[in-house]
Amino acid sequence: MLPHAYRFFMSCGHSHMIPLPPVGDASQTSRLADELAMAIHLGQLAPGAPLREVEIADSHGVSRTIVRAALQRLEAQGLAEIVLNKGARVKAVGSASTADMIELHAAVTALAARHAAERATPEQVARIGQFADMLEHVAEDAGSPEEFQHLRVGFARSLFEAAGPVLAERFRSAAPVVPHHARAMDDIRTPAGQAEAAALARAVLAAIRARKPAAAGAAAERLIRRHAEHTTGAATGRQTARPAASRKAQTVA
Repeated sequence: MLPHAYRFFMSCGHSHMIPLPPVGDASQTSRLADELAMAIHLGQLAPGAPLREVEIADSHGVSRTIVRAALQRLEAQGLAEIVLNKGARVKAVGSASTADMIELHAAVTALAARHAAERATPEQVARIGQFADMLEHVAEDAGSPEEFQHLRVGFARSLFEAAGPVLAERFRSAAPVVPHHARAMDDIRTPAGQAEAAALARAVLAAIRARKPAAAGAAAERLIRRHAEHTTGAATGRQTARPAASRKAQTVA
């Protein structure tokens, strides 16, 4: 059975439970860190929310040693902060830090897409495609932002896994796989927003399938910069996001 945070039934009423690519090993620490990370990404744990060792240990049936190790992983990923004599809490990211973080995500995600276009196995491309398909399905069905965000995390993880072990390990250990900030889901709270994000994800997939690294990198950068425009109110860097009209318009020739 999938961990609780992954048990999603799509809005259409059908079960489309796609397990997310795992992060780290199969240890209790990795599983707990991953469940807490997903709760943060889905807005179930808000910025500034306390992460109390005893409560987490009791609710997940693990030792406090496991909880401490998991919280340390979240801190390394930029999702939590541990304050001496005060404990841990979900990291609240300021506006200046958010802009820098999204800029970093744009660059690294573009790099991952370029590498995936060069290196991804057919199985890895198919995995990315599963998440792209489901993003479109949820958007067409006017699904919840939480459903869409769950799949967006899966799409990003699949992309980094396909990019090769160096980038995959980097994002397993040292960064959230999608931008984490207080307004991280604001761009997918409407069907139109979801459709636009899904179309951009489809463009990334199309370029990877076509084995066109430059096109894949450009599409991935548009995906992140569109997120920046819709959640921070400003574009970052050299490119600006453009409307994603349809799957056909985004397909790589």
